[in-house]
Amino acid sequence: RVDTPMQVPLEFFKAWVPAVQEHARSLGKSKFGIFGEFFVEPERYATMTGRGKTPGMYGHDAFIEGPPTMKGGIDYTYYWYIFTALVTNRGGFADGLPLAYDAENRMLDLLEPSTGQPEFAMWTFCNNHDNWRMQVMAGKSAMQLCLKVITFWPGTPLHYAGDEQDFNTPGSALDGWAREELSVSMAWRSMETSLGGNTATWDNFDMASDSYRFVQRLNLLRQAYFGDFGKPECDRLETPRSGFPDVLVFWRGCDAQGVVWVAANFNKEESRSIEVTTPWPETTMLRDIVQESGRLELAVGAGNRVQLTLAPLQVHVLAAGSVRALPPSVTSVSPKHGAVLSAASTGGNVAVHIAFSQAMDEESVRSALRLDGSSLRSNRMVCKTAGASTPTHSRGCMEFEIGGITGLLPGIHTIEVEEGVRSVEDMATFTRFRSTFHIEQAPGPITDPLMVDQSGLICNYMTELCHNAPGADMMRIMELGGNWTKWLPYKPVTPWQSTPGRTVLVQYHAQGSASFIVADCVLHRQERCRTSWHGEMFLRTDNNKWGMLDAGRMELVDHFTWAINMSFDRFVNAKFAPYANWDKSYGKQKAREMRYLLPTFDPRSQNFLSDPFYDGTEAIRKYMVDNRMWPEDRSIVTGADSSSSFWLSHLCNQVPPYHAGFSDTDWQCHPYRASQDTEWCKTIGEDEDYFYQFNNRSTYMGDCGTCDCCRKVKPPSVSAVNQTCCILFNDLYLNYTVTGDLSRCMANPVAGAPPGPQTGSLVSAEVMAMFWCSFPLVVALIGVARKRNRSVVRMRFSPDQVRRVSGVARIWTRSLSLESSRDMASESTSADSSLSQEVAIMKPDRVLFASLEHVIEHSGGREKAIAGGLGKVAGLMCRYHPGSLICVTACMPGKDYAFAEPIGHVTVRVSGHELNVKVLRSEVVNEPGSNGDDEGPASIAYYILDHPIFRDRDDIYPAPQTARRTLEFYSLWCQSVARIIDLEAPDVYHCPDFHGAMAVMYIERPLPVLLVLHNAEYQGSISTQHMGRREARHLADVFNLPADRIRHETFIEGKFCMLKPIVDYARKYQHGYGICAVSRNYALEASLKHTVLWGLPELRGIENCMPESERMASAKMADSSDFEKARTAAKLFIQEKYGLAQDPNARIFVFLGRWVKQKGVD
Repeated sequence: RVDTPMQVPLEFFKAWVPAVQEHARSLGKSKFGIFGEFFVEPERYATMTGRGKTPGMYGHDAFIEGPPTMKGGIDYTYYWYIFTALVTNRGGFADGLPLAYDAENRMLDLLEPSTGQPEFAMWTFCNNHDNWRMQVMAGKSAMQLCLKVITFWPGTPLHYAGDEQDFNTPGSALDGWAREELSVSMAWRSMETSLGGNTATWDNFDMASDSYRFVQRLNLLRQAYFGDFGKPECDRLETPRSGFPDVLVFWRGCDAQGVVWVAANFNKEESRSIEVTTPWPETTMLRDIVQESGRLELAVGAGNRVQLTLAPLQVHVLAAGSVRALPPSVTSVSPKHGAVLSAASTGGNVAVHIAFSQAMDEESVRSALRLDGSSLRSNRMVCKTAGASTPTHSRGCMEFEIGGITGLLPGIHTIEVEEGVRSVEDMATFTRFRSTFHIEQAPGPITDPLMVDQSGLICNYMTELCHNAPGADMMRIMELGGNWTKWLPYKPVTPWQSTPGRTVLVQYHAQGSASFIVADCVLHRQERCRTSWHGEMFLRTDNNKWGMLDAGRMELVDHFTWAINMSFDRFVNAKFAPYANWDKSYGKQKAREMRYLLPTFDPRSQNFLSDPFYDGTEAIRKYMVDNRMWPEDRSIVTGADSSSSFWLSHLCNQVPPYHAGFSDTDWQCHPYRASQDTEWCKTIGEDEDYFYQFNNRSTYMGDCGTCDCCRKVKPPSVSAVNQTCCILFNDLYLNYTVTGDLSRCMANPVAGAPPGPQTGSLVSAEVMAMFWCSFPLVVALIGVARKRNRSVVRMRFSPDQVRRVSGVARIWTRSLSLESSRDMASESTSADSSLSQEVAIMKPDRVLFASLEHVIEHSGGREKAIAGGLGKVAGLMCRYHPGSLICVTACMPGKDYAFAEPIGHVTVRVSGHELNVKVLRSEVVNEPGSNGDDEGPASIAYYILDHPIFRDRDDIYPAPQTARRTLEFYSLWCQSVARIIDLEAPDVYHCPDFHGAMAVMYIERPLPVLLVLHNAEYQGSISTQHMGRREARHLADVFNLPADRIRHETFIEGKFCMLKPIVDYARKYQHGYGICAVSRNYALEASLKHTVLWGLPELRGIENCMPESERMASAKMADSSDFEKARTAAKLFIQEKYGLAQDPNARIFVFLGRWVKQKGVD
């Protein structure tokens, strides 16, 4: 199965498919099928099926040049017709199936090269991962109708996993909800689609379930009547000359005796009567071959016709004569699949009952039965239901009881019946049967996956973990705030020193699933505390300025449950955040509108308009509420990076201000109704629910597409009453509740630890607890002492090295095209004198350097924030930069900048809110030679920007880049830097890396810029999704810029890139010059690797400056030849010492840096 083949050129498949098939033939696979996911119009997948055809070739013996490609593919054409008929209640569109089959037989090359015969091999289906399941949208009866139709339709019926187990979770895989596991899965526990929860929560691959056996029977009937589909007759489809409203009638067969006749009523409310000419002669007796009881039987009447009345969604599958014999299969087993038996009541003794669809040969059954992999041949076996006597046999048994099974221990046990068990009619089962059951000593997470709080897990005075998960094979452990251990073999007791008051989580693996998680928390002895997945939780809303005005800290009120009371007088956007920053947040999946078109060969396609069907969190919530599975106060969230904010309001429920898919900020297409037309759209203005506007085709109305009339929802109203609501959030299941009952936000009492023997020394345990409590404090104090010791190190330059730094000024002689650029000096014949001449002429007097890393010297000492090499360079520049320097930086959390003087504030706008950034200033004036070097800076002015957003970060550089909080940080930073540039009007803006690169988008007048790339891997990029107009509007709001500027100046190859604006600025004003990297080799590498830098006239490599104290003695060498000799000697020394090949030209790689991908570690 090839995913989305339409995204790959056909020429590729013309070469790739034959190569794969040739390799398959070498492995003995003569007919290796390759199929595509054809989520495109028929005209497109016609080019990829067989040799391929274009429209001019349809109906003719003409093909695209080259070998055949794919055998067929997943055919959405039939799905959309079935969807339209059953989901949107337009049953008349069932006639699209024969219409499509006729068209595809003209459009597709169906020839099988190995046989020279045509074979229709397209895959038809009722469900897929990109849409809600049909049984959810239209009901189980509609789903069974679809299954019967595709079973006997030409091609290959494709079953979506879980349909055979009645999975009924609303949603699609695009919003995370239609890929339920067949094994135990935690993901679905918040989606109770029945009184017993969600079927997908449990191990549910039940081979004896009704739906599994229904699909099984359909497949067996298909095999019995159509065999191996070896003849062209198998694909000959016949339909009545005149159709019937809402009814699909067709018949086909591989021979005259195997013809199957299907009649299906697609109307969900009304019966339909039909009279049809059949392929059988008068008096032929027809029987419904799918029905097992109450089977329809009718005789063909005069003129070979039959009359039939079909109830709503009823299907009859008729064939002549007796129903063909099918292979036997298991119909039931006891203990049932997933059953939990008590060890106390059974004593480890179990009797197994197993039933078949036919009378079976007892000896064959006895030989095939297995329990936990061991044969039950020697156990006592009794026939409980004998097979009925018939002319062909009077022996055999349909139901067996196997006794004498003793000594079963607590855990998971497996019942199996091997393939090939024979019936008394000498037919064999075609597959192995498997079922599992549990024996438990006491309730635990394996037998009850809903158990997530296990009192007594932490045991023996907090020195061990006592597990109750028999049946698990592996496990891993984590203490909240730490890391998971590696996966360990399961043991009932494991050593583990728990920290008082901190949650311990254990994850078990059993039956192919790792969705068994329990937690415990102990304060002291038997006093327990509440467990949670996160250590803290915040509710951020636009009411509290996303945490700027009020943190919105939530309280842990029950296991895994956080709560807060919050007041509202309107609808507000909100998200849950588990950290003080925005490293992670929980929100809703956005609404996604599903629309589709009819194929162009259908005359109705010109005027067809599909009803919009939405998925996403709100659509799921509405479905659950409408079907009485959830109360109105319930919903779910996701931690995906693409999640958006959800609504909270004074109504204290989950009802949003407008329906899923609508927005009060985006213009959307309005389909005309009744008498509405263009003139109506231009004059209506607004009604009770919407604003209307004629589409002016501007970017502003981009989401309206090509529609003439656009609409957007009116914003929600404001209440006169400020209502307090209780908001509860479960951080394990990710569901939340909004209610006006404030008592639900009160803390629930915690049950104590279970009584029982506690081994070990209580005194020693308490001593260990005191040690673990004090240990982090001691470590922190030692770390502070070490940092202080390192902070007094001083570094110096030699005059030669300072001149190396001042070589940066050469850039300005190459490129400036500003209106105010100076005349360029001609180069002299001597390189050295040329450099000094250029520096003397072009050296800027005042340079503004903006960096989040900083080293600030002041009378009281030094304040620094360093993450790596950039911070070190920032410190060196402030000591040795020639001329006056303006250093702009931002306050770090926990730092004291009292040495700087407040001089006012600058006002910027971030995410629609005006923010005042406090500006502090500290100036250092140096006397010539005060640094031991006449070329030290004449003066340094430090501008320190202060705001809660700057103070509220865990690291110098906030992460992840996709978090809104991170984007708001950089928006605030770049706008503030631009305001300081406007204030000081420096000669040059020196920008290290991407962090301040967007400042050039805000400055009032252009000035020369210098971009120095310390690490070009970091570009401030968001590449998790393709950026379009919608994302541009979102970023425009954050960065206070027009959406068009965001799209054109920050988007590159579909991703958001903060580095791009300053590179484009250099292209526009400086002919592309003024961009450097920190070494010649790195400049070459970056210019080749990063597309944002392609096309620049040069990317200059400038070696980082280095203080004298850090240079080797070899720095005193007079010329470069001495350096090369010393380098060669050092290389040979290393090669000899570490047993490497002696090669002076070989490269030796030495890594000095952080172990992160951007530093080269993959």
